Amino acid sequence: MAELLAKPDTGLLDHLTEVIQLGVEIARRLELPQKLRTKALLACALHDIGKATTDFQDYIRGCRKKAYPHALASLPFVLVAEGLLNQRLGLERTRYEATAAVLSHHSPLGPDLYKGYEKPEYHPALEEALRALWERLAAYDADGIPAEEDVLWRDDTAFIVQLSSGAARYAHGERPWTEEECWTLRGLLQRLPVGDFASVKAVLHLADWLASAKLKRSSLLFLEKGSQAVRAHVDALRVPLRDFQQRAEQTRHATVLWLRAPTGTGKTEALLLWAGDTERLIYLLPTQATANALWRRLQKVYGKGRVGLAHGRASYLLRQEADEDPLDARLFGSVFAKPVTVATLDQYLLAHLHGRYWEERRSLVRRATLVLDEIHAYEPYTLGLLLEALRREPPARLALASATLPESLLKLFLKLFPEGRFVEAEPQLWLRRRHRLMLQEGALLEEGFEQALAHAREGKKVLVVANTVPDAQAFYQRLKEVGWEPRELLHARFVLRDRQRKEARVSRPEPGIVFVATQIVEVSLDISYDVLLTEVAPVDALVQRMGRVNRRGDLPPAPVLVYTNRTEGSRCIYGEEILSWSRDILKELPSEPTDENLKAATEELYQKVMAGEAWQQELRSGQETLKDLQCTLGCYTIDLADETLQERFATRRGMVSVEVLPERFEEEANELRKKGEKWRLLELLVPVPLWWLKVPRLGSYFSPEPLLGVVKTSLPYDAERGLSFPSDKPEDTLTF
Repeated sequence: MAELLAKPDTGLLDHLTEVIQLGVEIARRLELPQKLRTKALLACALHDIGKATTDFQDYIRGCRKKAYPHALASLPFVLVAEGLLNQRLGLERTRYEATAAVLSHHSPLGPDLYKGYEKPEYHPALEEALRALWERLAAYDADGIPAEEDVLWRDDTAFIVQLSSGAARYAHGERPWTEEECWTLRGLLQRLPVGDFASVKAVLHLADWLASAKLKRSSLLFLEKGSQAVRAHVDALRVPLRDFQQRAEQTRHATVLWLRAPTGTGKTEALLLWAGDTERLIYLLPTQATANALWRRLQKVYGKGRVGLAHGRASYLLRQEADEDPLDARLFGSVFAKPVTVATLDQYLLAHLHGRYWEERRSLVRRATLVLDEIHAYEPYTLGLLLEALRREPPARLALASATLPESLLKLFLKLFPEGRFVEAEPQLWLRRRHRLMLQEGALLEEGFEQALAHAREGKKVLVVANTVPDAQAFYQRLKEVGWEPRELLHARFVLRDRQRKEARVSRPEPGIVFVATQIVEVSLDISYDVLLTEVAPVDALVQRMGRVNRRGDLPPAPVLVYTNRTEGSRCIYGEEILSWSRDILKELPSEPTDENLKAATEELYQKVMAGEAWQQELRSGQETLKDLQCTLGCYTIDLADETLQERFATRRGMVSVEVLPERFEEEANELRKKGEKWRLLELLVPVPLWWLKVPRLGSYFSPEPLLGVVKTSLPYDAERGLSFPSDKPEDTLTF
């Protein structure tokens, strides 16, 4: 009889044995409790036993185009085996973590998973394969499985008989529980202990992926000699460590760190020194641009193969920069499985909202060092989600960092982690005077325009920040009308290809450039200009904008002109009250404020804002959303076809966006599809607020494009101005 195959070039028994070996190692490194380790081993042993069906074996040999789902065909065996195992381990009869992991190892666990399938036709060699597998595992026991974990393989003859007969009865409709117990398998799986199920599935997936990728070392998932790599990086900089960096390194045995240091003083190095020899490091940032920059930076510290990237466009970026499709890098990076992962906070929160691969992400974070940098950058709803996620599943170690970490914000986290160690940059670093602050009556678009041109004519590199896309576009249009070159415009409504080109140019500005932008510059670009002109905004946002001029403080104080007239668009975004508070706080600052003054101003605004009922309500809303969603879903992955659930699958209030294709790129997009390069479609998409598609008076500008799998828009687009909306109503056009 021909050998049973798992893959065209791999026998089924060989694959299962490899996955078992890797699963043993991963479960230990992740420090799973003994009984969960045993469950993980069961899942590894039986996850692909369903490939022993006649149609799958025909399919893998190219004799048919489709096969019965092998995860479903594995179900009877793992279900019966886990029931027997629960008896041996003294666990409740309803604990089916391994069963849930096996059933969902190719498709997310949900109420309709594999619904409507009839029973499979098993291959005649199946029972022989089971016996051979148990013989291999019995031999493997002696090579390293601890005695308490080999309960799976004891009395193998009796176990195989029970397993085979029980699975056959289940396949023919018999259930391993009585009618009086009124259980359904879907109900049982949904109500499993979430953390336990996630851990078992994470071990199974990681072991299976490593084996399938021919990467047979679990050590690839863990960081070794991390502190040595960081020290080598720091030494190569040839700059003595600052006092606060040394103190951060000295607290590396602390499980929680709070770090506050001014921009450009080495905050990242301090965090890495504190992380030290952690086996897993996950570094979260507010934006894709900041994540991309740090990803490239940490590759130089830890080595290219050790650092993963996770955000909405990470897969595209990895494919763009590789000679061939780096499938393994994309997969392991997306689930936080690399030894070091750089990600946006959204990816962490989406895991807690039960997005795809939530099991792997959350299991790996629980046993990792988690760094939350630029923590000041989030709205209260997002902070509510974050606080609830940390409360429910704290990581092994946690660092919270910011250049302007307000005490009132820090207190929210101190309630969860009161044992945290606080490290702050030494006083002299806060005495830098990088800016000359000037409050200006009038509007940015009117009075500010001539001021911007005057500075540009002197050869200064001028940054102009408007609060809305339409205002930024209008300012840029005036520059174009007067023929001023060089000029550039950047906001969120550009296709990726144009945005990347623009970011590259403004990161290397020439003398006399006028760079017009929106809030996108606050935390997304590492730039340093000579002059800033900006509309009034909340103090913390203004401090971030000011950080984009004279960034390192090695020049005389740079002019910062803040125009205090509030446009309707600014009021819609921030609210009149916060803008008024911010203006009043700015009036009290010295003309050349120190970084300490700016930190105090930020704290003053936070105290006012956080005390308000609206802010507190948004915070509670985020907390309740995560709590309710997790309670509703249990162990299920969220179903985004459900509109009610889809609306709650958002990490930022009012900022839910969708990528759309401008009509001018439709022909190019179809050419990419025909060439098999549909992954590059992202280059031609631009984000717009989701509600634009749902409001009747706006919806006429959008239509589905089934062949491309995207929404097309008839809104005008050009490479200079981006996407434009033909309306002068602020509520129609607000987006960041």
